[in-house]
Order: sequence, then structure tokens, then C-alpha cells
Amino acid sequence: MFISSTMKDLGDARRAIAVRLRSLNVEPVNAEDMHPDGNSSWDVIRHEIETSHLFILLSGDSYGWVPNAGQGAGEGRSVTHMEALLANSIGLPILPFFKRLAYDSPRDTEDAKARDAFRREVGDWEAGRFRQEFEWIDELASKVGDAVLDLFQRSVLRELAERKPTNRSDTNGRIAEDFAGVVIPEGFIGCDPVLFAGAGVSVSAGLPTANVMAELFGSRLSLGVSGENILARHRFADVAYAVERRLGRAILEATIAQAFDVVQGVVPTAGHLSAVASFSHIVTTNYDDLFERACIAQGIPFNVRSPNGFVRGDGRQVTIFQLDGSVSSPSSLIVTEEDAAKARNDKNYWRKISQMIGNRPMIVVGHSLRDDNARRVLLERGSGAGLYVSIADNLMDDIVHDRFDLSECVATADNFLRSYESAHRNLTRLAD
Repeated sequence: MFISSTMKDLGDARRAIAVRLRSLNVEPVNAEDMHPDGNSSWDVIRHEIETSHLFILLSGDSYGWVPNAGQGAGEGRSVTHMEALLANSIGLPILPFFKRLAYDSPRDTEDAKARDAFRREVGDWEAGRFRQEFEWIDELASKVGDAVLDLFQRSVLRELAERKPTNRSDTNGRIAEDFAGVVIPEGFIGCDPVLFAGAGVSVSAGLPTANVMAELFGSRLSLGVSGENILARHRFADVAYAVERRLGRAILEATIAQAFDVVQGVVPTAGHLSAVASFSHIVTTNYDDLFERACIAQGIPFNVRSPNGFVRGDGRQVTIFQLDGSVSSPSSLIVTEEDAAKARNDKNYWRKISQMIGNRPMIVVGHSLRDDNARRVLLERGSGAGLYVSIADNLMDDIVHDRFDLSECVATADNFLRSYESAHRNLTRLAD
């Protein structure tokens, strides 16, 4: 989401909005964060606007800087005005937020006249936009967050993502970007290990995080607090149960399905593509279907199994066990503690997981291992080695290593999985 505003009077507001957007797992694009790449400043700004999904426009006390050289020189428009015109010309959805002007704010200066004319111009553009006013920065950040959450709930972000894919892929459908190679510990290549994947594998795809889901639940319950605050006081499963209890199961499932619908137009990450190309057995607690779509993108036959008899696909090259169900089948979702208890009682499902794991090594990626069902997966291990991949080495991870007899590897999910695929392919070529 591109954030456009004057720098001098709204710099702190831009920063507050960026923090709020990141808490919702949305990538903010700020001019302050743009690095020189040999192109002109306007070329960089234009590229960022053209590859964004949404344009957030802030208007404060000032009209902004009017360039006297380069792009726009002689036109009498501020850079913020130029950015908004470009966004409007390419049909980028615009969310305007205008600072409420003080009663004694100057209205007769040239800057004030240009500012007011710019605001009227934005208001006269096509219907479908709305304008909100703000007075304080924290109020603005809250209003922007509420607007984005509304887009999650109405699946608007899905439409925006489908409109203009920004990932560049090579001929194999893989994300064409550099990555830092990771050394894979011995004993995990060529041994048909099990991949146990958590939310950290999918977070870079733009999926709603636990904080986002907690906020959506909170909005349903009119709690009026952020996801972080809700989760600091209550377990995710308990907040979900509160929604189910007050509004019914159908509303609970619809809230989750609508939020995750945002990514249906987004391609699986490089990590998903590498995972299904390297692992025959994947266990995940993620609700999304990105592993399935990674299989489809590469022509890999697969099947997906969730508790309580939910099965999709009839391929056998990759088997995906979704412990908590899938948004593809909302009635399969494991959300509340009552759901989890029922899933634990599905003895046939857990027997299949246990038989699948056997004595195979297990690699845990992107998982905090906090809930009971996730920890049970590790308890189903036989004599196979275990590896825990985390983005940083810290004391709490050391406790997990010791408790479940896991070795450690520090890496991002994507980097590890892409490095694993590379090592797996090299070993296969040597064997051939």
C-alpha cells in the first residue's frame, strides 16, 4: 500500500500508518524507505505506485513541495498531487484521509488555496471513494487500520491482488529473486523427511496473521482493541469461541474464509514451491491452500487430509496433512479448543499421521509449537532426527530444542526451503 503525503507536516503520521499496516501483515511503501537505484526519484515513485495494490492519501495543513526542476516542473503541482493523479489515472483505489483544519488555519495563502483545491479535486473524482477526517496521529492510524480490516472482511484485497500480480517468475513458475543460501545439516537430505510447516512459511504471501484474525474477531464482538492486545489477554481459540458463542458457527467460519480469501489471487511463495518439490509428506497447521496451489503450479499430484474425514485430491506424490482444516472447506476448520479436542479424538487420522512419520526425520519450519495438536505431531515421532528452523537464535527456542530433542538451524522459511530444494536436487543428480 503506497502512502502519499507531504513530508514536513505529516512525517510522524506516515510512520504511524506504516507501523499499523505492518501489524496487519500489509507492506507499506513510504518514500522514506525508497533506496536510490540509478533511476530518477520520480521513476522510482512511479514504479512503486504502479506496483502497489492500494493508495493511501494524506492531506494535512500544507499543499506540499512543488518541484521547480525535473518531472512536473512548471506545472504548479506538488509531488503529493502528482502521485495522486498517477494513482487515479491507472485506476488504483485511493483511500483519502484529510486532517481536520483548525478554525484559525490560514485560508488565503497560495499554499492553502492550492491545498483546498486539491482536496476538492480528490472529492470530485469517480464515485466509490470515501474521505475520512482526522485530528490526531493515533486516531489516523486507527482509522487506516479499520479501513484495511474492512477490506479484509469484504475480500476487496483479493480483487486488488488479482488485478496486478507483482511477483516476477521464471519459466518454472518460481519467484525470480536472489536468496541467501543456507547450509542444510547432515542427516536430512535424501532421507525422505517430513516437513512440519507453520504460519511462518506463509506470512510473506500476505496472509492474515493471528493478530489480524484477532482484530477481525474483535470487530465482530465490538471489542475495539488491537489484535496484539487481545492475544496478550486471551488465547486465539478462546476469542474464536466467543464469536461462535455470540454470533454462531457460520459467522465464525465466514469471518475466517473472507479474511483468507484475500490471497486467492496471489501465487504461492518460493518456499511453498520448493517445499512441494522436495517433500513427499507435509504436515501443517495453516488454514491456507498455498501448498496445494504450489503442487498445481508444478503439475505435482497431491492429496490433502484434514481431521474428521475431509479429503481433497487423489494424487500420491505429495500428501498434505492439514491439522486445523482449510479455508477451502470452511466446515473443516479447527478454530476453538472444542474443535481441537474433537480433532484429537479422530484416532484414524492420527494413526495415519503416526504411520506416515514413522522413523523419518522431521523438519519444523515457521512454527512456534505452542498449541497441543502441534506438539502432538512431535510426540508421534519415532527414532528420526528433528530439526527446528527459526529466524533467530534465542533462549525460548532453546527450550523447544531441548524439550523435543531438535537440532537448530537459523534461517528464514523461504531461504531454508529453497536451499533444501537445491541440495535435494543436487543429491538426486549425483544419484542419477
